[in-house]
Amino acid sequence: MAGITQSELPIRNNPDLESFDIVTAYHKLLAEDPDLTMPVAAIEALIEALSQSSAKTVFETMDLIKTQSAKLRGAVRNPVALTHGTDLFQQYLVLSLKQPGPDGKETSSHENFEVVRQHLMRNGRLFAQRAKQAREHIAAVGRPYVADGATVLTHGGSRVVGTLLGRAAESVPGDPLHRFRVIHVMSEARRAESNRVVAALRAKGVPVATVPESAAAYAISKTHLVTMVLVGAEAVTANGGIISRMGTYQLAQLAKAHRKDFYVATEQHKFGTTFPLNQFDLGFDQELLDFHASKAEDGEREDAKHPIEDPVDYTPPELITSFFSENGVLTPTAVAKQIIDLMY
Repeated sequence: MAGITQSELPIRNNPDLESFDIVTAYHKLLAEDPDLTMPVAAIEALIEALSQSSAKTVFETMDLIKTQSAKLRGAVRNPVALTHGTDLFQQYLVLSLKQPGPDGKETSSHENFEVVRQHLMRNGRLFAQRAKQAREHIAAVGRPYVADGATVLTHGGSRVVGTLLGRAAESVPGDPLHRFRVIHVMSEARRAESNRVVAALRAKGVPVATVPESAAAYAISKTHLVTMVLVGAEAVTANGGIISRMGTYQLAQLAKAHRKDFYVATEQHKFGTTFPLNQFDLGFDQELLDFHASKAEDGEREDAKHPIEDPVDYTPPELITSFFSENGVLTPTAVAKQIIDLMY
């Protein structure tokens, strides 16, 4: 911010947002960059909306961001992850607009407001770059926990978990090579993703065993086989729990029952104020339970439910040992405190 001067600002005369579709922009960002997370894609889509807008005041800008955020949330069946992204961006924007401008005046003055606006647009990609850098920091934080001789049970296609395990398999100056094994719980619904994760680990020389989801309890029950369970998250809730790929909750329950450590590797931009009370209090209906006594096929029934394509579940904080984040190793209580400090 301090390095931006009024003379650097481009002359803009943007029209309104009639020709801009934030939902299309959001999906385009995700399609163009497979490493982009949903919260960061939501933030980048909002910055793009800001660049297309003719808003000239703080009030107009905040109204724009709230309206576009609501439109984006309403376009997806599971809005939790991108809601955390849009909420984080709104908080970031509020803090940015509270900063004094280069001339020492309030940001609400037209000249200084435009400085902030242009700064956000120029640095839109920084959110994605920092998110990717965060994975490397998390890998460094979590690497010591993947001890030599360990067996890690995991599932899904978390980018953070993949980076952490990949770095744990590499030699680091001053730290000998960790020789460990992985049990990957395969998802039949997303087999291509599971195969990609397994292939990447084996390419680094990590021995990987695969088991179906129905055999997770069998694999974890052998006393000295599984050392730890490691998963990612779509969103981190206000109480230090997580919303993640369906099946995460049952892995956490199994880990608790068999006294195994259950770790979550996730970036701070997934932290948010969502506070589920149970599996059916996520703020949207996944339509997974469809009770009926009809003999007709599901597709032929007019009242048939349509299950969400990528179902998720909620893992409460009491089942989580610790989080690996770019801010270090955190307990669920410490995560909840960080969310309060971040969002309020």
